[in-house]
Amino acid sequence: MSSPPRRQSKRSVTPPAVNSTRIKQSPRARSPLQTAPTNRAAKRVPTLGRRFFAWSLEVALLTTSVALPFYLGRQANQTFDSPKRDLSPTLQWVQTGAAKALGLSPRSLPTQVTPLTNLLWSAALGLPLILVAGHIYRVGRSGQSWPKQWLGVQVLALNGQMPGWPRIILREGVGKWGCPLLVAYGVWQLSGAFPVIGMLAGLGAIALIGESLTGLGNRPRRAWHDWLAGTCVVDEDTGAMIHLSSLWHAEAKGLPGLGRSGRWAQAVGPTSVVIKPHPPGWPDSELTLSKVGLGLGLLLTIGGLTGGVSYFVLGRPSTAAATPDENLYVNLVSTLTNPELDPAARRAAVLALGNLPDERVTPLLVDLIAQTDDLLWLDALQQALVARGAEAFPYLRRLNQGLAADLRMQGEPTRHYTTLIRLQTTNRILTKLVMLEEGDRSRPLNLTRMHLGLIHGGAGEFRLVLKNQDLAGIQWQGSVLTQAQLQGARFYSLGADHHPNTYDDRVTNFSGADLSDANLSGADLTLSQLVNAGLLRTNFNRADLTWANLSGANLEHASLIQTVLDQATLANARLSKADLTEAQLSGANLAGARLAAINAAGSTLIAANLQGVSAPAAILTDVDLSGANLRSADLTGVTLQGANLSGADLAGASLRDADLRDLRLQGANLNQVDFAGALFTNPTGGADDDFVAAIPDLSMGDQYQGVDFSGGQNLDATQLSFICTQGGLHSACGVSTQE
Repeated sequence: MSSPPRRQSKRSVTPPAVNSTRIKQSPRARSPLQTAPTNRAAKRVPTLGRRFFAWSLEVALLTTSVALPFYLGRQANQTFDSPKRDLSPTLQWVQTGAAKALGLSPRSLPTQVTPLTNLLWSAALGLPLILVAGHIYRVGRSGQSWPKQWLGVQVLALNGQMPGWPRIILREGVGKWGCPLLVAYGVWQLSGAFPVIGMLAGLGAIALIGESLTGLGNRPRRAWHDWLAGTCVVDEDTGAMIHLSSLWHAEAKGLPGLGRSGRWAQAVGPTSVVIKPHPPGWPDSELTLSKVGLGLGLLLTIGGLTGGVSYFVLGRPSTAAATPDENLYVNLVSTLTNPELDPAARRAAVLALGNLPDERVTPLLVDLIAQTDDLLWLDALQQALVARGAEAFPYLRRLNQGLAADLRMQGEPTRHYTTLIRLQTTNRILTKLVMLEEGDRSRPLNLTRMHLGLIHGGAGEFRLVLKNQDLAGIQWQGSVLTQAQLQGARFYSLGADHHPNTYDDRVTNFSGADLSDANLSGADLTLSQLVNAGLLRTNFNRADLTWANLSGANLEHASLIQTVLDQATLANARLSKADLTEAQLSGANLAGARLAAINAAGSTLIAANLQGVSAPAAILTDVDLSGANLRSADLTGVTLQGANLSGADLAGASLRDADLRDLRLQGANLNQVDFAGALFTNPTGGADDDFVAAIPDLSMGDQYQGVDFSGGQNLDATQLSFICTQGGLHSACGVSTQE
């Protein structure tokens, strides 16, 4: 091989004699897709700076295409009053997958959105896909995305050719984005940062920037994704991977401009570069590595897709036990169905069938329950089906629903009795199976739309009793559970990530269920779904309902003494005459709820949302409502003696005939509050003359020091006199509200 060429002049350099075939000429002449001129101002910026700026623009375009439509869609959903519709199926699928991966809470996932929100969120899903496809197409074919073209930089393969789509997919999808984000996600999952989304975003940004800065550690300024894919980023005009000044500096010493790959670039003029291959016999290790990486990535992708399809389409591998003995099954069934045999032998056949590993056994035993009213037979069938375990749930669920429907339709006493004892037997089996499956449920147990409430008559009485059981994750939507005894039961447990309020938590769903007169005292119902549930006279004393959703539920006459309802949702719920003594409802949402005549003495409702609630004659003695939203609330005749409403928003609320003695109102918004007939202080009557009207205690104090009553309505002279003596601000006090 000839010696490296030496610098001839500042403007012209003689190319080397060996292997002088020009692999690449000026990229500007080889960009058939170039349509927009390069920004001339950007040409004065060094190549490395333009590369980083182009990368920043690409990231900004991608993130904006997601964030902007998503933000606008969320604002539209919160602002507009147009009718809500179900989230589109595609968005539901994406939302669920993202929630599982990011550890989001199911309660934070919207299911009903405005049509405009559906459109904008669909755009947030589609726009980035279009941008990614366009990016891969342009860079693969011309070596330039829109930001790169504008800034005058270009991606090339090391042989001087355009990179092509497979190489760009490896470079961008695996090297630049996939691996850094995967590393960031792994660190986030394994560290204490999970499940804070802001920390994941920060780790992702650090990983992406760090991977791009790996190009600073080598002379040709090639980042890790370039080494992986066998590419380089060059100046569009000069084709230089490094600054020409550095290259000429090397040539002045008689050295070629060497990169770490062993290739060398030689300047042949002010605007072009010749990229030479290795000397003959030099192994093309870098191109080989990129090919191996591309092939490995494709194999992993195909393998992952194949495995996923096999898992979700074909299902999990079968874990069945031994192959059933066909002859034994036939003999047992023959014994069971032979009426001439001794009943004891037939019952023994039933019990033997219960332990036989044959998938036909369970539906057979369930069918037999629906065909007999013999209590001994039913007892044997109950034991056999309990031995079958969890596989009996779907069959028993269908039988329960059918018997409950028959019970509602039948009028003839004999048939009614028969249905009752069959339903009671079915429910007893279900109860035992739930107890046996405690803490060992790999998937949510489906007990929806079942009748498991109190049943009188038949073979005694059935009442669902699952005290202190682990019932987390069971689905009870629409089920009848009247008078169920569920004291101390656990309806919530942490998932595999051991963090509360994330998607993998096991949460119980009681939406639409009837739990009237049930006992759930001391139960853990964290995050439970009780939307539109019937909870009439239900006992929730000392239960934990943090983050629970009770929207539209009927809690009339319910007992919630010392119940924890922090951050719970009770919008439009009915709580008339419920007992909420010393309950904790900080941050709870009770907008539009009906609270007539409730007893919430000593409760905590800090920063709770009670906008538009109807609570006439409610007892709110010593309640902490500081910072609460009570706009337009109907508080007519309420007892607020000793309550704390500091910083509360009462604009437009009605406090007519309310008991406001010893009330704290510092910082409260009292604009347009109706105070007609409200009691501010204890009246004092004439000691010697019963005909003397009672007058308020007008001794000086500071109860309302600084409180602005100027916007209050229907304040009479007596009320104003007391307000003024207690430091309140009103024009009638002769003190300006501006002071």
